[in-house]
Amino acid sequence: MQNILVVDDEAIQRRVLAKMIREARPNCKVLEAKNGQEALGVIQRDDIDIVFTDIKMPILDGLELIEEMNASSHEIKVIILSGYRYFEYAQKAIQLGAFDYLVKPVKEESIAQILEKVESSIRKEKTNQLENEEIKQQLNRTLSVYYERLLSDWVTGGIAESKCNEIRQQFSLESKGIVIVAKLNDESLLMESLYSVDRMKSDMLSGIEGRSSSIGPSVSFYSGEDKSMLITVLTMVRSFTEEIGTLTKLLKEFTAQTFEQFGMPLTIGIGEERSNLFQEARHSCKEALTAASFRYFLHTQDVIQYSEISGLIRTMHYDYLKEEELFKESIRKTKSEQIVKHVDDWFERILENGLPYPDQWNKAVIRMVSGVASAIKDFVTDQDYKDILLEAETRLSASSDYAICKSRFLDTLLQFMDIIQKSRSKKHETVIATCIHYLEMNYMEDLSLDRVSNHLFFSPNYLSLIFKNHLGMTFSKYLTDVRIKKGIELLQNSNMKVYEIAAKVGFKDDKYFYRVFKSRFGVTPDEYRRNNHMHKKEVD
Repeated sequence: MQNILVVDDEAIQRRVLAKMIREARPNCKVLEAKNGQEALGVIQRDDIDIVFTDIKMPILDGLELIEEMNASSHEIKVIILSGYRYFEYAQKAIQLGAFDYLVKPVKEESIAQILEKVESSIRKEKTNQLENEEIKQQLNRTLSVYYERLLSDWVTGGIAESKCNEIRQQFSLESKGIVIVAKLNDESLLMESLYSVDRMKSDMLSGIEGRSSSIGPSVSFYSGEDKSMLITVLTMVRSFTEEIGTLTKLLKEFTAQTFEQFGMPLTIGIGEERSNLFQEARHSCKEALTAASFRYFLHTQDVIQYSEISGLIRTMHYDYLKEEELFKESIRKTKSEQIVKHVDDWFERILENGLPYPDQWNKAVIRMVSGVASAIKDFVTDQDYKDILLEAETRLSASSDYAICKSRFLDTLLQFMDIIQKSRSKKHETVIATCIHYLEMNYMEDLSLDRVSNHLFFSPNYLSLIFKNHLGMTFSKYLTDVRIKKGIELLQNSNMKVYEIAAKVGFKDDKYFYRVFKSRFGVTPDEYRRNNHMHKKEVD
């Protein structure tokens, strides 16, 4: 994230320009100053990368501001804001080292173009600087890689006593101490960072080292196995009990600064104190890693001491077959409210008697999903079933904390319910279509709900229910409508007697046909036929 300063004595123009910059670069911090003198104060206080400055200002104008900045060691890109009548001043500013100039009034597209140009220049300079530093450090690199590997081996697996003595002498460490582990919550952020990864990691290293060294002799380094994990070995003569409050405060400051500066959320775990750290560093390191992993449940805490959580940790065994059946039953019944309640109850109950190890809990959730998924096995193809399970397991495994895991677990169960709902709906639609086709082909016969359901191999209650749900009417009402429709066609297009038509379309009693017809259309079948014939003659 870059810091950009806008300097202009005209408040409206200054605010408009600052607004345009914020809109073009929402992740940047944009500050304002009304003259060169005030701008110098902002530059001394904040780490400014880019300055947009007017030329003509009271107290200290733009050209004088550039000269003052040239005297400092901090590299700042200056863009001059110039009206046409002050163009010669812009040229002089370029000679003094200004990066570029913009002619007032400034347009939004000009802002975007100049920002892209100056950012490209900054990136190129940083790349060149890193390459130069690489050359300068090449002679010392072999030594630093050696000690980084030695330190990493020391805290993760243990090393020979002679190597311990070498570390003690090289870094002037005491025997009593602790291991601190700082770990990125999301390692993918390293790839997304606009900041140089090497420079960022270097700044983080010096940041935690500076704070820990204020407590006692320390050394910080990146893990040889996991380059996103920063390890600090902190030693001192007196007990850490007296300093733990101060240390925790310093580490919280470090996590806050890292997030503010780089957008990188960190979790810090603190192992327990060891009287002979050279022999027991790996134990303290393991405790620190364990403490950091419990950020999964304690997501509001970014600094966690192993001594504070060790009494809460419990080993977890999978004995949730009862809950598994409850989930499956709610899914089969497509009761979303029950699913939500059962998920809330299960997740709350898990934490009632302590905290399981995050990896054990994650395996339990994935096992639960695998068991519950059997409820949808008959509703999807084998390949779709495998794909659904794989996607669910992948999302749950990638959950960074307990709340996200719960949300994704609930989403997965609701997805299972939705699959069953859609499958049943599709099946019902097929049943309805089959039944309608059967009625269209056999309406003239003596049909009943029992007869049709037996012929189609469905229960009468089931067939009656889906007729009401999908067509909004009873089976008998739909059958009567079909017969009346067919009767109308015969009234219009044949010379058959009404009693013949009634029998033809499935009415056993022509009087019932008369009654139903009149109640539906307000006229008898004979009257309907006469009116229809008269209408045809009028049309002809």
